[in-house]
Amino acid sequence: MLGNKSRLLLQSIKTFVARSSDQKLVKVLDKIHPADLALILGHLKRSEVDKVFSLIKDNLEFTAEVLKEAQPDVSVEILENLSPKVISLLLQEMYSDDAAQILDRFPDELREAVLKEMEDIEQQEVEERLDYQEETAGRIMVPDFFALHPETTVKEAIKALQKNKDVEIFYYIYVVSDEGRLVGVASLRQLLLVSPDTLIRDIMEPEVITINTDADQEDVARKVARYNLIAIPVVDDVGRMQGIVTVDDVIDIIKEEATEDMLKMAGAHGDVDSVQSGSILANVKIRWPWLLASWFGGMFAFYITGQFESALEKVVILAGFIPIVMGMGGNIGTQSSILVVRGLATRLIDPHDLWSVISRELRVALSLGILYGALLTLAVFLLLKTGIIAQSEVHETKLALVIGLGVFSSMMVAAVIGTLCPIILDRIHIDPAIATGPLVTTSIDVFGILVYFTIASWLLL
Repeated sequence: MLGNKSRLLLQSIKTFVARSSDQKLVKVLDKIHPADLALILGHLKRSEVDKVFSLIKDNLEFTAEVLKEAQPDVSVEILENLSPKVISLLLQEMYSDDAAQILDRFPDELREAVLKEMEDIEQQEVEERLDYQEETAGRIMVPDFFALHPETTVKEAIKALQKNKDVEIFYYIYVVSDEGRLVGVASLRQLLLVSPDTLIRDIMEPEVITINTDADQEDVARKVARYNLIAIPVVDDVGRMQGIVTVDDVIDIIKEEATEDMLKMAGAHGDVDSVQSGSILANVKIRWPWLLASWFGGMFAFYITGQFESALEKVVILAGFIPIVMGMGGNIGTQSSILVVRGLATRLIDPHDLWSVISRELRVALSLGILYGALLTLAVFLLLKTGIIAQSEVHETKLALVIGLGVFSSMMVAAVIGTLCPIILDRIHIDPAIATGPLVTTSIDVFGILVYFTIASWLLL
């Protein structure tokens, strides 16, 4: 979403491009922050993007920063029109994790051509990132970190820091053994508070929070958030340090994962970029399976309604309250499933402690069911008694109780479905975020209608 400043910049860029005012456009681009320009690129036409890029591409560092901050599909679309040599120069201005993220989206032939043009060291680092699975700590880590031997003195450490200006982050000093195993960590503050002759091993913290190279990026973000870290060291299976994941990457992970979960909950499961900026056909392909589930569910609910035709013929007014029954059940079921999905994602809910989760949601549903069931019973009774709703088939009190009990029962059933579905899916290693989509909503509608008419048949016929 563009703020006021970004909207003004966007309009200025569009105006200057349309007027071919290159000098004025250059002045604007010279003053704009790379992150702001990256956001604006997504709102420009392709011809406007090409014009902007033609004016900034000679400034490799600035252009690389813009491409890093832009949406991946925007960056790839821009770069694919350049020569492998120019692409390699731009990617070498980025950290290897960012370069790997963009390269991974290239066609195989172009990716290999770009890698051949890169310097040996940069090429090796990027290829190492690409060797790891997507969305793992190994893929998103930066191999540049500051590490020292335990026997290093504080004076030597400070001199080493002054010589290594290109290291990603200086907030933590990692202590590694001769074999490269991570044995401790120290902060810059500690270096300034002790004697220059103090050994690093004497001030380091031996208990280090780490993450394995094969760990999922969500676990990385969870650990960084839990322990309030600025960076987290990444180690292999034997404890050798391989790199670090910094907090800026964690912020991107949290945003990406939250967006993916929201799309899944909306029944639009798929690649984030495809859903947000893909073609109409791509969006149709992503969404139609979920809507098909809703369609079949609706047809099944219609079939169930038809099975209670005799009840409807005798008490026609029952049909008028179907939307309330389905709506109240759907709402509380969605609430329960969202709370459980979020709890599982943040590990605030233990998937093995089923009873406490289910019992809590059932107590909530019971309280709300009694409240809204009683209110609906009272409202229906008054509407019938005053003649606002006319019917002569059933006594007012009995009919009001049936409708209120139907809503109560529907809410209870919905809470159970909304709570159990995410937990069961998590147990069988399926992303529970899909539980809040049409799957659960349709199930709640079907069972809600079934329970409602079953109660009506038992008590009214």
